[in-house]
Amino acid sequence: MARLSPAEQIEQSYDDAMVALADYLTRDRDAATTIDRLIAILDQDDLHDAVTEVLVDARVHPRPRSDPPKVDP
Repeated sequence: MARLSPAEQIEQSYDDAMVALADYLTRDRDAATTIDRLIAILDQDDLHDAVTEVLVDARVHPRPRSDPPKVDP
């Protein structure tokens, strides 16, 4: 299996969380079970590493800020 990039890992975790919430809403899942699933998703070391890597990369290589549009008086 190919290793996911940090951004892809974060996106996959988001998708997994949305599935857990959808299951809760559409399949009458137990709230405690849903919370346990969400905590398990958030408590993955790979996810922590991916978030850290993305944040560090953003700090080291910040995106250029766009200038606000100029308004003529």
